[in-house]
Amino acid sequence: MTSKRPLHDFTERLAQFADGRRGIRNPFVIVPVKPKFERRVADRLAIWAENPHETDSFPENGTVQILRLDELLVETDVFELAVDLGEQADPESIEDTLQDTLASELVEEMVARIDAPGEQRHVVLLTHLGSLYPFTRASELLDELDRRNVHSTIGIPFPGDIVGGKLSFFGEESRNYYPAHQIDGRIEGVHLQ
Repeated sequence: MTSKRPLHDFTERLAQFADGRRGIRNPFVIVPVKPKFERRVADRLAIWAENPHETDSFPENGTVQILRLDELLVETDVFELAVDLGEQADPESIEDTLQDTLASELVEEMVARIDAPGEQRHVVLLTHLGSLYPFTRASELLDELDRRNVHSTIGIPFPGDIVGGKLSFFGEESRNYYPAHQIDGRIEGVHLQ
């Protein structure tokens, strides 16, 4: 059943995981967002992060942190290398290099910045995922976070479509985002009014 309130359901699910709910492996939650509303959703989540305790099931000792992926991207070594090479390198080789190492470097930056990576009651919202296209995907970030044993509750607003129950990043091949729990439905403009 598709949610009529996917943004609300997303914050509710994050609160439930922060309160100790167990999932497939790690407490990762993903909600599809119509791409043109990705920034508005990030802004709305920033407001929620200021007072997440308004969500009934959010734990009293829970915390929320926002990591903007667009800001982390420009701080990676591989991004710096791509900028330094500029027009001197073949664009395909720069894209291949970014695709090969960006997820690992981003997660390294994330882990260094996450206030409580071992605490499920600590929610980390990864916003502005669209800025990483086409160099890495949400699944690669989540897999890398899982490999590094990050147990914080991770939430990702995902800019894309739902195709056959799977998420499609900017019209590309649809994928399952195991181990993430997917909110049914997609955040559209009507949900932001």
